[in-house]
Amino acid sequence: MAETYGWLFVNFVPLLYEEKRVAKQLQIETWLNLWQLVKTLKIEKHINKDKENRKPGYIV
Repeated sequence: MAETYGWLFVNFVPLLYEEKRVAKQLQIETWLNLWQLVKTLKIEKHINKDKENRKPGYIV
């Protein structure tokens, strides 16, 4: 059985992977995209308020 390949980009670096892995990675990234959850729960206002009150933090 011939394998099919697809491109996965990490920043601007193209990586060639099996299409199964690319599809799985896309599912994971979609699942981890919490912005969709925020929009669904309609809590954008609460998050924006918290953002305004936070001080910038830096990790060194």
